[in-house]
Amino acid sequence: MSVRRTVLLTGASGVVGQAVLREARSGAVRIIALCRGTSAAVPEGADAVVHGDISQDRFGLDEESHAALAREVDTVIHSAGLTEWGLPADRYLPVNVEGTRQAADFARRAGASVHFMSTAFVAALAVNAPHRLGAGNVTANYVRSKLRAEQLLRDSGVPHTVFRPTNLIGDSLTGWTSRGQIVQLMSDWICRGRAPFIPVHEGNRIDVVPQDLLAKAVLGAVQLGDDQGEFWVTYGERAMDMTAALEVCAKHAANLGRALAPPPVVDPDGIDPDRLRELPPLAQSYLTVLRDVSETTRCSGGVLPTSLPELSERHGLAPVADTDAYRRTLEYASTHLGQSRSPERTAA
Repeated sequence: MSVRRTVLLTGASGVVGQAVLREARSGAVRIIALCRGTSAAVPEGADAVVHGDISQDRFGLDEESHAALAREVDTVIHSAGLTEWGLPADRYLPVNVEGTRQAADFARRAGASVHFMSTAFVAALAVNAPHRLGAGNVTANYVRSKLRAEQLLRDSGVPHTVFRPTNLIGDSLTGWTSRGQIVQLMSDWICRGRAPFIPVHEGNRIDVVPQDLLAKAVLGAVQLGDDQGEFWVTYGERAMDMTAALEVCAKHAANLGRALAPPPVVDPDGIDPDRLRELPPLAQSYLTVLRDVSETTRCSGGVLPTSLPELSERHGLAPVADTDAYRRTLEYASTHLGQSRSPERTAA
C-alpha cells in the first residue's frame, strides 16, 4: 500500500508550480505551498500554505515554525526560481542559488528528498559542448545559476532528483497555462506576420514540452519515492524543426482568418546588426531572443538530450506529438491570453 506523501512545493505561484498543483488534484499527495507575502489564500490544488521567502534562512520562518514544518514534510518539489532571461548574474543568486541552498537545508532537517526544476539549457555549458556559449547570450546568466544550483545540491548530500525541462508550453490536451511566456508571445507575433525573418542555426530542433508532462513526471517520482536521477524533459530527436513549427503557425493563422507566408529562416551568425537596429523595438527584442536561444541550442548539440521515453514508460505518460501540443498552446493563448506584449524572456 502506497504512503500518501506530504510535499513542500516552492514556487507554487509559478508556471511549473501551478502545473504541479493542477495535476495533484487527485489527492495522491498532500501539498503544502510555500508562498511569498501574507495573503491567507491557499492556492487552488494545495492542501495548506506557508508564507515565507525561499531566499531567507529558514524561509524567513522562526525556529519553531521551521521545525514544525520539517516534521510534516517528507518531500520537497523545488520549483521556485527567477526565470527571466537577460538579467545581471547577481540577480539570480538570491532565489536560484541561495533558494536552492535553503531548500536543501530544509530537506536535510526534514529527512526529505528534493525534486529540483533546472533547465535543459545546462547542456550548453557541458565541458564537451561542441560550441562555447557567448558571454552576452540572453540566457547565459540564468543557465549558469541553474547549473550552480545543481552543483550545490550534489554537494549537499541530500537525496535528490534533477528535472531539466526545455521551454514549457501549455497543457498537452487543452493548451492551458497559468500565464503567457515567451513561446506564446513570440508565436503570436509570428502568426501576425510581423517576423521579417527567423534566426535558427542549421540542424537545430525547436524543442518545447507541455507543462503537464513535466508535472506528471515529477509527481510520479514523488509517489514512487525516487530520490536520485537526472531527467531531461525534452523531445530530443523527436522535436520539430523550424519548418514544422512555422507550418503550425501558418495553420493557426489560417484558422484565425489570416494568410501567413512563413518568414525566411536565416543563419543567426549572418544577421547584419545594422539591419536589426532598423527594426521596431519589439522585433529587435524577439529576434535577439530567437538568435540567442538558437545559439544555446547549438551549443547543446542542436538536439537536446532526452529522458522522455524513460519517463513515459516509468510514469505512464500518454504520448503526445509536440506539434499537436504546440497547436493547442497557440489556440489557448489566442483565446485566453493577452498578446503582442513585450517579451518577459522567461524560461521554464
